[in-house]
Amino acid sequence: MTISKGEVEQFFERYAQAFRDGLEGTLAEEFFRSLFSTQYIAAGPKGVMAGDNDHTFVERISKGYEHYRQIGNKAVTVSGIEMHSIDETHCLVHVGWSSEFEKDGRRIDVPFTNVYLLEQNDGMLKVFGWITGDEVQLLKDNGLL
Repeated sequence: MTISKGEVEQFFERYAQAFRDGLEGTLAEEFFRSLFSTQYIAAGPKGVMAGDNDHTFVERISKGYEHYRQIGNKAVTVSGIEMHSIDETHCLVHVGWSSEFEKDGRRIDVPFTNVYLLEQNDGMLKVFGWITGDEVQLLKDNGLL
């Protein structure tokens, strides 16, 4: 069965909730890991990497959430989804995000887009890859670093 846009939207609402939980320091490891395939690929300005969805993966992600908290990230929401089917069990998704920061008593909204590769196995969607832009530069451009 082909992946529907509704399924993708529901998936990214769960993903956004996991991100918010991470920002609050209440990330549930099993819930978070359930969003990802057993292995993944990631690409960004510094290159491409591959990894396993294991305890070490969650530790790295948790450190990332700690960094976001330190620079004032308060919330993240999905602002848009553009889905492209690849075949019946894979799709590419551009996800627009809106990240809310607080710095020096003022709110700073930072929009960005990431690209995700999803697979559907046993009726469950999972991220097996993602591509990000230059997050460090984006945060610098918004006075957060």
